[in-house]
Amino acid sequence: MSIRVGFKRATVGVLDINGKVTKDVFVIEGKANKGGTKEATISGISPESIKSFASNVAYYVSAKGTGDIKTELSILDVPEEMVVAVLGRKKHTDGFTLIGERTEAPYVAVLLESEDATGQPVFFALLKGKMSAGDVSLKTSENKPAEPEDEKLTMECVANNDGETIAYGIGTELAAKLKTYAFPPATPPAG
Repeated sequence: MSIRVGFKRATVGVLDINGKVTKDVFVIEGKANKGGTKEATISGISPESIKSFASNVAYYVSAKGTGDIKTELSILDVPEEMVVAVLGRKKHTDGFTLIGERTEAPYVAVLLESEDATGQPVFFALLKGKMSAGDVSLKTSENKPAEPEDEKLTMECVANNDGETIAYGIGTELAAKLKTYAFPPATPPAG
């Protein structure tokens, strides 16, 4: 993979039970009151290798598929409507948010955008997974200007309906194709 420079944008789409994107799609790209991307880490891309020994030597290495793919996103000022949608939280009729025994995160897909050293766009799509949030902490104010803290969302990834977990590409010509693959549109009902 090429050298990556910066972290321009993250798009998160909620998937329906058929793996198609719903109307809940959130773009985090540094616009006021809409959140900004800070960092993304994708781990577990390669599988754990298992060596088989025969005749007193390492004879065969099994390393098929992926490892336990996980993505950690650091976002400054995550929009509340995104938090509610991607974490499966519910809004009470009086406007506050509820988290409880019926809270269940839906499956989501995530598209991360960066660029390479030559300025070409680089895209990573995490095709299916569920998100969870980090701890909540409250701290006292100090006698100095406050700096906002980023929030962490972790996505535990699984394979999509095609058996794939990650897709990536370099160049603008692949952007639309990769986005359509990561966020397959819902099929309108017949009739």
